[in-house]
Amino acid sequence: MKFKIEVGESEKHVIEFSFSQLAGNLEIRVDDRPVVQSKRLMNEPVREIFDLLVGEKEKVAVRIEKQRKPLIGHHRRVWINNRLAQAA
Repeated sequence: MKFKIEVGESEKHVIEFSFSQLAGNLEIRVDDRPVVQSKRLMNEPVREIFDLLVGEKEKVAVRIEKQRKPLIGHHRRVWINNRLAQAA
């Protein structure tokens, strides 16, 4: 699962999320800098929530929710300033 989203009005930032269920790698990058990295081999949590505060002058609250499906795959939701921006 990979996606990229741009946030901010006057101060733009790019957030990239990548997760491989097979390899167990998870990475969140803001403006090409890693802010969250993890690796799991077994026992992936059913639901994970990542809260980020992005920006210097213009603060943007970003919340990424990743929920595992029963067998394979994931649902994701991205909230920007407490408003749902993406769901898949």
